[in-house]
Amino acid sequence: MKKLVVLAVLLLVSACGVKPTGVVPAGPAPTLRSPATEGRGTDLILYFVLADRVTPVVRPSAGVVDVGSALTMLLDGPSPGEREGGYTTALPDRSGAITLTPGPPATITVPFPLRPLTGLGINQLVCTAFAALAAQGRYVIDGAIALTGPDVRLPYQTCQA
Repeated sequence: MKKLVVLAVLLLVSACGVKPTGVVPAGPAPTLRSPATEGRGTDLILYFVLADRVTPVVRPSAGVVDVGSALTMLLDGPSPGEREGGYTTALPDRSGAITLTPGPPATITVPFPLRPLTGLGINQLVCTAFAALAAQGRYVIDGAIALTGPDVRLPYQTCQA
């Protein structure tokens, strides 16, 4: 009888009361790159729009992955294959140099007006910059990037992908 009571207590203590649920879809898995390669020969992650969401696209890169080249490729838009897959962009065509100045906060300076951009376009810029910094083994300490254009400097932005 004593063993039965102990077994019953163990069963009660071990039950947490959480009911099992099915798989909950949450989008693509997060991707991190090893900083050990110092940005050389790593994949380049660009963020384009797919089904009204900012979504990462991985492109192979044989050279140094830096923020400027990543943002320039982003402004060149999706490749023909990516377009066939439904990827689009909420950014204007490239019209000049785009730069990232170290911070805090790190600041992306673009040659086009920022006011007409939607949240998708802003996230494309910010998420691509974060991914390129991570590929270099550099990280934004405060978790935010400022955006500056010829018309406005936007408040600090975080990646909302």
